[in-house]
Amino acid sequence: MKLHAETKNKRALPLIDVSSGSIVMAIGIFLIGAIQQFSFLNQHLSTVLTFSLLCFWFMLVLTFFLSVWREAYRQYLTKHPITFFGVGTWIASTSVIGNLFVLRFPSSLLAIKGLLILNLVLWSFFIVFCMKQLKTIIKNGHIFETHGAILLSTVSTQSIAILMINTDSPFSHTSLIDGFILIGIMFYIISIILLIMRFSKKFRNIHEWKNTDCIIHGAVSITGLSMTLSGHFSSFSLSMIWYAAFSLFVFVEFIEVIRGVKRIKDYGLKKGIFTYHVSQWSRNFTFGMFYLFTLRLLENYSTENTLLFQKLVLYPLGWIVLLLLLIQISIFSYSAFLMKEIQTLAKHSTT
Repeated sequence: MKLHAETKNKRALPLIDVSSGSIVMAIGIFLIGAIQQFSFLNQHLSTVLTFSLLCFWFMLVLTFFLSVWREAYRQYLTKHPITFFGVGTWIASTSVIGNLFVLRFPSSLLAIKGLLILNLVLWSFFIVFCMKQLKTIIKNGHIFETHGAILLSTVSTQSIAILMINTDSPFSHTSLIDGFILIGIMFYIISIILLIMRFSKKFRNIHEWKNTDCIIHGAVSITGLSMTLSGHFSSFSLSMIWYAAFSLFVFVEFIEVIRGVKRIKDYGLKKGIFTYHVSQWSRNFTFGMFYLFTLRLLENYSTENTLLFQKLVLYPLGWIVLLLLLIQISIFSYSAFLMKEIQTLAKHSTT
């Protein structure tokens, strides 16, 4: 969370970061996918963790809507076209919660359908504003300021498709699901063109790489997952999507490693890679999404001999997802504790 000044009464008003939904996305994807690799966690803690995440999500959503209720916050989102795409984390996180309940509590179908309808309404508004913001980015010359957050247009759209697939609802029609998948792909193509244009100018400076740029491969993974779950695509086409996601995964994370080494050299270990920022959760989400895409591909096409390489990738990837998530939760917890201590000291200093 961030502190923003409210100019009318000059009091600091706590408002949630627009991309905070990514926290729920990252943890939720782990609870849907990679946790299944760890029997103790899956058998004994999955229910508690799911309910805990639901409560955390509800608290974040409530704070977000209270923030959006304020005109200053709405103006901030409107005037910052790239930052606006962070709203997509709330669409995707709501879909993750819905899919998590489909997996863990399938009897709560009525609540899941309610989440789907709510999410469809929110997505409709979001995607219209996405198109307006993309037009603003192109028209006003903000292309070289873009980063991977604009790919949340794809992620949020595909998350809706996946929730529709997993929910027995009037929206679960083949043509409608395929339409959402196609819209997501369209936004990916537009976004990746803008990112390539940005990289063409700034590729020499490794510090220009952003945490959210890992969504370059994460958006392909969630597209592949929605295509896999739909059952409308051949194993060959899905395998090609997987190899595209894998290639982008290796390329992007190679750059991430170089960037991490450079940041440690320039800023030190703590400030370089262990200082919290909400955008870091995007990395956990993309890793978890690639795992889930691989897992579902193997489950749905287990008889395919062409998927031997995917089987080799899955197990070590699960450990990487778990390790990175534990590290991120530790950084987040320490940051929250430190912020609380600072606020306590500031309160005492004014009394």
